[in-house]
Amino acid sequence: MTEAAVPTEGTAPRAEWVHRSASGIEIGAEAPTGVVLSAPKAFVAALHLAWSLRETFWVVVAKDFKARYRAQSLGLFWSLAHPLVMMLTLTAAFQWVLRVQIENFPIFYLIGAVIWQLFSNVLNGSTSSMLENGGLIKHTTFPRFLFPISTVFSNLIPFGMEMLLVFAFFPVFPGAYNLNGTLLLLPLVVAVYVVLLVGAALVTSSLNVRYRDVLYMVSSVLTVGFWATPILYSTAMAPGWLGPILRLNPIGCAIESARSIIMKGELPAADYLATFTLEALAVLAIGALVFRRQNRSIADYV
Repeated sequence: MTEAAVPTEGTAPRAEWVHRSASGIEIGAEAPTGVVLSAPKAFVAALHLAWSLRETFWVVVAKDFKARYRAQSLGLFWSLAHPLVMMLTLTAAFQWVLRVQIENFPIFYLIGAVIWQLFSNVLNGSTSSMLENGGLIKHTTFPRFLFPISTVFSNLIPFGMEMLLVFAFFPVFPGAYNLNGTLLLLPLVVAVYVVLLVGAALVTSSLNVRYRDVLYMVSSVLTVGFWATPILYSTAMAPGWLGPILRLNPIGCAIESARSIIMKGELPAADYLATFTLEALAVLAIGALVFRRQNRSIADYV
């Protein structure tokens, strides 16, 4: 199927089109050649296209962000209220009732909760992003991969505010922080985490168009994943046989790396960072491949 741009009166025809076939998608020549870019070349071309559309991309990000809080009178306050309420509730339950001995538990939990909440919000939002933008997908040639990616970036706004909330408790729990030069590594940990989120968003958003039960599967996985991620505990507290398994959880790697930087003032363990980075890149590669394959038929299912 070829979608060509329609010239307006008095203008020359534009050599811009998108040709979709069983073998893939080709963009931009004067007539379809049937030649489809290899996966690596297509990935580079996608990056170039995303950069050329960066202004439009930020419009989509702003639209997604505003739509999320449009009907809420307190707006962004709720993104801060939830981790605060959970911090107070779980501190009371774990420290005063169950008497779990975790030093500086409120900040320990808050760091884990903020990082996990970003993952949860991105997966829930990006999984349905294609269906929510079905009109644009059917009637324009806007790059579809930008819809789930825009969900990732729109969720980074409340995430940034929640991270500021973590540091806002310094006067209350000064002993929970050890702030020094290692804090400069925190943006790098967040950047690797964003790579992981983009890959996961590409997978779930493209699969949910064709298999609508993916959204329910994501919800179930997030429920189990909360307890399989060191949010309320650390991997050091796990039995010896379970520790190495938990250390393979990339979200857990991000959480414990952030705790090391903020609470201990120490560099994250090298093996943690290496595992985290490799897993993030692997998820991104898988996401790009899955999206590339599903993108051929997305317009037929939205």
